[in-house]
Amino acid sequence: MKKVLFASTALVAFSGAAVADVALSGRAEMGIFDSDAVAGVQFFTDIDVTFTMSGETDNGLTFGASVDLDEGGSGAAAVADNTDDGGATIFISGSFGTVTMGDTDGALDWALTEAGNVGNPGSINDDETSHAGYVGSYLDGANDGQILRWDYSFGDFGVAVSVEDDNGGAGIDGIANTADDDGDIGYAIGLRYNLDLGGTTVALGIGHQEAASATGGPTASATGISASANFAGGFSAGIVYADWDDDDDTVNGPDSNYGIGVGYTTGAFTVHANYGEVEFDDGTDVDGFGVAAAYDLGGGAVVHFGYRDDDVIDSFSLGLGLSF
Repeated sequence: MKKVLFASTALVAFSGAAVADVALSGRAEMGIFDSDAVAGVQFFTDIDVTFTMSGETDNGLTFGASVDLDEGGSGAAAVADNTDDGGATIFISGSFGTVTMGDTDGALDWALTEAGNVGNPGSINDDETSHAGYVGSYLDGANDGQILRWDYSFGDFGVAVSVEDDNGGAGIDGIANTADDDGDIGYAIGLRYNLDLGGTTVALGIGHQEAASATGGPTASATGISASANFAGGFSAGIVYADWDDDDDTVNGPDSNYGIGVGYTTGAFTVHANYGEVEFDDGTDVDGFGVAAAYDLGGGAVVHFGYRDDDVIDSFSLGLGLSF
């Protein structure tokens, strides 16, 4: 869990304005990692700093923004490109739901529970969610990576709709827009439902996503469904499946994928494992599995271990994650 390093309250001068809060949080990671892609065991270091801002209007609307400096330095912050999120997310929320723009999930990814998110304590190098059979973001980022999503929850139900602009970049067909070509809009829709089974809550999700084409050429789509649950005794499990389609017969794209994840927590110790497989249009497939384990030392310090295995790369990492 991240702790607030610094918080300040900005009192706006004009009458009736709401209070705005700015918080700074961070995470540092250090350890070792090794894989078939590097020459021997290597040191691993990473620092991530996030600014989070929030406020409220006179009529009760809440709003906020966050920027991840680990990512923001290579996007909008570096080149002053306001059409790219650059690691930033902005939202406004009210009785109409929540509208979020920037570096956020599309509606399909929002609705589904990934196999790697089931009871996963994480690892410093994300080994357990990097294997060849793992799918985590579907068609998010197929265009410019900046997403606009509306979501709304009522009781146990939730619904979301999102769009992703082509923005003159290369669409799913790999062809860039010209200056006078508006391109297409990618879109997605997702539904969530939490089912109470005698004290065990099962989270169900379903959704569909279409990627945009820059010039009206070939497009791609994905339709997925997932189910996950937390059980007594610290156990959790989940499964996800997606069916893919594309209109370009010259590209050997995904035809379907599935993933299974399990987790277990006892005291300060958490362990997770997931397996996934992706089948392609030509009938070939790739698969792999990942394992993560963590021991919470308290105070924001956690020992992490991660492992990946597939037909391409085996890898592991071991180190400390420090949340501030």
